[in-house]
Amino acid sequence: MSKQPDVFIDNDFCFACGGKNPLGLHLDFYGDGDVFCTRVLPKPHWQGFAGVVHGGIQSTIIDDLMSNHLFRVKGVWAATADLTLRFRRPVPLDRELLFTSRVESQHGKVWTTSGTCVPADQPDALPLTTAAGRFVEVPAP
Repeated sequence: MSKQPDVFIDNDFCFACGGKNPLGLHLDFYGDGDVFCTRVLPKPHWQGFAGVVHGGIQSTIIDDLMSNHLFRVKGVWAATADLTLRFRRPVPLDRELLFTSRVESQHGKVWTTSGTCVPADQPDALPLTTAAGRFVEVPAP
């Protein structure tokens, strides 16, 4: 059995946001007030059902966005404790998407976040997907 790491090290190979991972999603992030965002144009191989982005890809994007929100905006190294998504409507594979994250609360070393996915050209539309996450602070490397 392998030993659990004492610290989490960012070697820029993260599947979601790592620049060195040739098979990764290569997410880019930006802030907009209290909201942290990423925009993605889905790739055909991200498909679940025909014409719909796979729920696992959506989960990966939202999870990484919320984690990076804590790291890049709050300066907190944190690992996902739990993540809940509600797939409210099919997420189209053929249009740019806007994923957003908000920090909802902090209690000690536990942070609560929320996330959404909407069509990028309709930022005020009803969310296609919503998420709630809890993250626990981990030691910085």
